[in-house]
Amino acid sequence: MLAAMNFRESLAHAWVTIGVPGTTHPRTSTYVLYPEDGLPPLPVALFRGDGLGWLRGLPAVRTGMTPDEWSHTTTPLSREGTERLLRDAGASPGFERLPADLRAFASETELQRRLFSATDAYIDAGERLEPVQGGRLLHLISDSQWVFHWLAFIGDDGSTGVVCSAAALGYSEDADDDGAPARGADEAVWVADSVAEFIWRWWADNYAFAAAHPDHCPPLSAPDWFDLAAYTAGYTAPGIEPS
Repeated sequence: MLAAMNFRESLAHAWVTIGVPGTTHPRTSTYVLYPEDGLPPLPVALFRGDGLGWLRGLPAVRTGMTPDEWSHTTTPLSREGTERLLRDAGASPGFERLPADLRAFASETELQRRLFSATDAYIDAGERLEPVQGGRLLHLISDSQWVFHWLAFIGDDGSTGVVCSAAALGYSEDADDDGAPARGADEAVWVADSVAEFIWRWWADNYAFAAAHPDHCPPLSAPDWFDLAAYTAGYTAPGIEPS
């Protein structure tokens, strides 16, 4: 477990995502790391209520990012599943004291069907909460090939955010059997300051991908105010391959 500084401050900050069409990024890498200071600005919709009202207004995308028969599933990201993981970890506060956006995303499972993943990533809460300095990590999303995992930070002081890690944090030590050396939570990357921000950037990037590849992706709807060209132009720094 990390010490000396808080968890957020101890990590590198960047956005880890697919290569977004319309941006400068390596063409040979499935995922790209975009510098934090070169990201599109957040829309005002994220600062209303729990920040997910815009997503509730969109239709479902087939099964969305719910797991399928090929997914390594453990605990559903639902209210019941999250409450069980919190109890097992002896975590306090309980579900009702979690950030509003995380509570909504876990308890309103229809929201999970409104997201699309160009890499067949899926939603799963993992087998346990991962202890880190000042709090715990709750697993949110796995890449279908377990290249990366995205997890919500639940701070003991009520702070929140989302990290990305190549390590299978939140799963048992033998869950990833590809022989890769174990890596700790200190090698994760801080990608968003809230679950709502994370969901927004995930949705917008994958919407951009689907719009650029209509023959291979389902048709997606967007909020009336969303301007795709302005969004991709908001990436003002090139992406690089994650190390």
